[in-house]
Amino acid sequence: MNRTALLSEFLLLFVTPPLLVVSGLLPKAAVMPLLWIVSLYAYLILRSSKIKILPLDVERMALYDVLKRFLVIGSAITLFTLLYQPGIFLSLLKADPWQWLAVMLFYPVFSAFVQELLFRSFFFYRYKKRFKNRPLLLITFNALLFAYVHIVFENWIAVIFTFFGGLLFAHTYLKSRSLLLTAIEHSLYGNLLYTLGMGEYFYHGANI
Repeated sequence: MNRTALLSEFLLLFVTPPLLVVSGLLPKAAVMPLLWIVSLYAYLILRSSKIKILPLDVERMALYDVLKRFLVIGSAITLFTLLYQPGIFLSLLKADPWQWLAVMLFYPVFSAFVQELLFRSFFFYRYKKRFKNRPLLLITFNALLFAYVHIVFENWIAVIFTFFGGLLFAHTYLKSRSLLLTAIEHSLYGNLLYTLGMGEYFYHGANI
């Protein structure tokens, strides 16, 4: 794929969709359908390249590392929520336990996994060579891009949180090359945020 085609693809897949939503040309309700459509394209490209999308073998030590990091970082996020937004703590769980349960079950599959397919598996496959063995630059750019697409929620918490999440997920994927492991890690943090009540910043687009 030549450089012009690669740049055009990058702009079409990653740059344009958030701008269409933020500008009002597309409604916020289009966010998830756009993600699924773009990720379907990514899946077809990966499949046509004979890349194994979801190997089920996850190294035990790598999984332990993910869980240990989650305990530390998850505790910090919980403390942040209690200090910064105590009024929303466990709000979804308290208000609608069934909706909370649905989020816990469906978010990992229909959001976290799909995002990791696009932003890690596809992105690294398609653009890694352009960074010429500079992993720190690759990870940082990937995290910035991941944060950028979250401008659709129109609040700084979503952008900042997803930047640091992007650093974490990109590092995990680059180290493990496991979409499954990275999706598990993404799901842990996503489900934690929704449980804590922070999910409104990643769905409703609170203007703060």
